[in-house]
Amino acid sequence: MSNYRSGITAGIVILLLALFLFVMSFQYSYSSVLGPGPGFFPRWLSGILIILSILYIFESAKGKNSSSESWPTGGSLKRILFIIMSLFIFLIFFILGGFLLAGVIFMSILFYKEYRWYTTLSMSVGITLFIYLMFNTVLKVYIPSGGILF
Repeated sequence: MSNYRSGITAGIVILLLALFLFVMSFQYSYSSVLGPGPGFFPRWLSGILIILSILYIFESAKGKNSSSESWPTGGSLKRILFIIMSLFIFLIFFILGGFLLAGVIFMSILFYKEYRWYTTLSMSVGITLFIYLMFNTVLKVYIPSGGILF
């Protein structure tokens, strides 16, 4: 398939998804007593995505966004697969041990190549605790700290 047709096809798929999300956002209230409601962001984000996908379709039809880029190979592909596998490991540990355990393990996996072990461990624990405390205490959004194991 040529870049011309693949760009238009991708734009149409994204447009249809954005339209679906836009319609679904009307099931939630746009505003609440405290400000924006649960439908505020989905409606705006899907609306922006509709506009951007239409622009992408037009640019693809004009041939402006044709690129000769191919799928990542070699080191780039390894880094992408490494991050995807790290996310799956996070999901498994989140189910088994909760956010605190999963967060520390996930961050440690991501940082271990770049930093010494004690820097990796301290940053992983610190960032995970910061996110946990921000969500649970400041934002009042409950994040489960323990799972099946705890």
